[in-house]
Amino acid sequence: MSPLLLALVGGLIVFGLLVVIFVLFVGGSATRGRLAAAAKAGEAPAPAPPPETSAGLGRGPDPLPQVSEALEKMAFWDNMQLELLRAGLMLRPSEALIISLITALICLALGWLLTGQPLHGVLLGALGLAAPYMYMKNRSAKRQASLASQLPDALDMLSAALRSGYALTRGFQVVASQMHPPISEEFDRLMREVRVGISVSEALDSMLTRSNSYDLELVIAAIQTQLTMGGNLAEVLDNIAGMVRERVRLQGEINAATSEGRMSASILVAMPIIMGVAISVINPSYMEPLFTEKLGLMMLGAAGLLMLAGIAIIHKMLDIDI
Repeated sequence: MSPLLLALVGGLIVFGLLVVIFVLFVGGSATRGRLAAAAKAGEAPAPAPPPETSAGLGRGPDPLPQVSEALEKMAFWDNMQLELLRAGLMLRPSEALIISLITALICLALGWLLTGQPLHGVLLGALGLAAPYMYMKNRSAKRQASLASQLPDALDMLSAALRSGYALTRGFQVVASQMHPPISEEFDRLMREVRVGISVSEALDSMLTRSNSYDLELVIAAIQTQLTMGGNLAEVLDNIAGMVRERVRLQGEINAATSEGRMSASILVAMPIIMGVAISVINPSYMEPLFTEKLGLMMLGAAGLLMLAGIAIIHKMLDIDI
């Protein structure tokens, strides 16, 4: 590879890393500085707006407002914003899109640089484009699992607060102050929405939309029924806490029983890709017929379809609903 092309690739990688660092850290640092200044001045930070408009709003000015305005007109905006909230990532969809594009360009440059084949760079770039989305989905799944495991203790705490004579909103404040994230974050957001004038019922619906949890749906249904019809909410919460605790225990046993299958699936999917990249780096001419000849491209397409079919089958086998 020529020195000029090598310099361009290196500059592209450095520029992309700098942009990612700026989006992830500089905006958050500016926001923390403003909150610290408000605290010193004795001012309370502004309550959070409703969840459908709050993703990324705490991270300072939008670096690309034109991109945000264009995305707001698409269904992509609402779906991505909801996924970011479920993952606990305070980013705008436009910022997430920028990070995905930058990782795709970096992976494209690295693949081209290491193998000397533009097609290899394109394939690695496609993987880099999907990597942030896969990370977001994985983080969202872990956060929802953590939320479900914390829910029984939060219900016990809320039930004890109600028996002590606290109002329902005061019980929410106790959970937000005493529990750990992510459930403390959800209840804190719930209380901030109530403070700006949103009804408790609507704030609970927003919380359910963000969490997408069946267990939390039962809790919110019980609370909303109590708000409209009355009843012994503390006893109902105790019963739900016991049921949720049992569901969490069963889910843990299922995860332990299926861990070997999930690990095998990950190895079987990753091994052909890793071996192909390694062989391309060590001996590029050995893999060249797969990317230059018609039969090789057909074999690659068939292999990709078989891998997708295998992933779908294994996922269906390991997806046990309780």
